[in-house]
Amino acid sequence: QHVSECSTGERQRLALFRLLQNQPQVLLLDEPTSGLDQGSARQVEALILDYIKDNQAAAIWVSHDPEQCRRVATRHFQIENGLIQEAAL
Repeated sequence: QHVSECSTGERQRLALFRLLQNQPQVLLLDEPTSGLDQGSARQVEALILDYIKDNQAAAIWVSHDPEQCRRVATRHFQIENGLIQEAAL
């Protein structure tokens, strides 16, 4: 199947697999599950979290979903009035 025939979610997952193939030590993730249904989003979350654990990697994960932040984050920061502040999970 050609990439142009893949769904948005399939293209997102493919891009993530290609990224992880390079074995980065730091992941910069901007809404990596946006546009995915809940089941697919959870699969992507699990894939990323497993990668982080298995490779002792770090991630900066941008999300507007507070529940997702609670599921995946060990530290939580918010931008308020142009300032970055650590917030409770």
